[in-house]
Amino acid sequence: MPTVTNPLDAPLAPRAYRGPIMHSLSAEELRFLPNGGLLVNADGRVEACENWSTLQATGRLEGVEVLSLPPDALLVPGFVDMHVHLPQMEVAGCQEKNLLSWLEQHIFAAEARFTDANHAQNVSQWFFEELLRNGTTTAAVFLTSHDEATRIAFETAERLGNRVIMGQNLMDANAPAALVKPAEQLLQETEAQCRQWHGRDQGRLQYAWIPRFAITSTEELLAGIGELRRRYPDVYLHTHLSEQIPEIEAVKNLFPWAKDYTDVYEKFGLLGPRTILAHGIHLSDDELDRIQAAESSLAHCPSSNFFLKSGRFRLFEILRRKMRFGLGSDVGAGPELSMFKVMKDGQFMQTEALAPLNALFYAATLGGAKALFQDDRIGNFEPGKEADFLILDLRGKTCMALPNASQQDTVSALTVEGGSHALLSKLIYLGDERLVQSGFIRGRRVYQAGLIP
Repeated sequence: MPTVTNPLDAPLAPRAYRGPIMHSLSAEELRFLPNGGLLVNADGRVEACENWSTLQATGRLEGVEVLSLPPDALLVPGFVDMHVHLPQMEVAGCQEKNLLSWLEQHIFAAEARFTDANHAQNVSQWFFEELLRNGTTTAAVFLTSHDEATRIAFETAERLGNRVIMGQNLMDANAPAALVKPAEQLLQETEAQCRQWHGRDQGRLQYAWIPRFAITSTEELLAGIGELRRRYPDVYLHTHLSEQIPEIEAVKNLFPWAKDYTDVYEKFGLLGPRTILAHGIHLSDDELDRIQAAESSLAHCPSSNFFLKSGRFRLFEILRRKMRFGLGSDVGAGPELSMFKVMKDGQFMQTEALAPLNALFYAATLGGAKALFQDDRIGNFEPGKEADFLILDLRGKTCMALPNASQQDTVSALTVEGGSHALLSKLIYLGDERLVQSGFIRGRRVYQAGLIP
């Protein structure tokens, strides 16, 4: 394995960031510090996150470099994208009438091009750079069924500094010949990839078994993945579930013994902690009961659901149950990587009532981390966690900054009357990648737009 140079290898001196800070403590509780301080230690972990005056009083700032954020800046946790497809970047926005025809007309052809290593390298570089530009510091990523392209994706993420959970796409049926392989070959390749990549760089790179979905899987493949899951219990499993009605009908025809779609995965031992189930729109109460009992997680992809007209995720029921869930861009059915836009679409997809703003922000940060069983290391600014965060500049987007806020900056002006609610509302409804000025993973900068030092 060649030596890799990445931003996270650079030495780090303790540093304190002073300015407005916002992060979630739960789906119900948001913490906003108008004059806050984030102290990051030499290990790239959060030492403290407090009001600036409180932090000063502790004496911890002695000898520490202080970066005071400029007016209209805001510090937030890095975003977590729970479901996104690297090889679909180039066909994002290509419309078809439903999921299955969209796969056949656009997606399978795009993924087949990853037999070309140069193409795989170019798209991987583009994809991981774009994640960072959009403020996504952690992503659960679908790749293709190609062994070499999988290796290239991991090498690129390792070099650029992304935090990822991903793996080879496993299909042995009902897909173009260029993308399917015998189950035995897939199982051998994915296990070898897992042994090489899972847990690298102190867990920044994680592996996932990825059966695309039940339709492209034989029972032999699913049984083999179940066996791998038992042998490697700390490895993730990532798949699709109940995205569209025609998909569910196809699964019924292929697996007539199953009582429902969830039962297919359940019977082969694929549910459990660290299982990510993308979409989960058309699930019965009984299926939700079983998914929750297994501690599996749902990835809600509202932009994609809206684009493909798949249906409405039961957000309020998921919140009521306190299930593990987060948000996914689902590029390419989701047209963009921006988690700001995914949060907004999460609101727009709920047509009967307004979702709590913090529930959406939570899902894109701490909730996603919890759903990925990584909330002990990322998701907010609790002391001891790895310092993954963004510096946002509200002047980066028209209608965000207030041009005539008297002597106040926009953040102060928005929060004088209504606390953090108005500020969070602006972020969710108006925010996009133009706000992201700097991105940090483990306290080290992995992205900089150039406006904030």
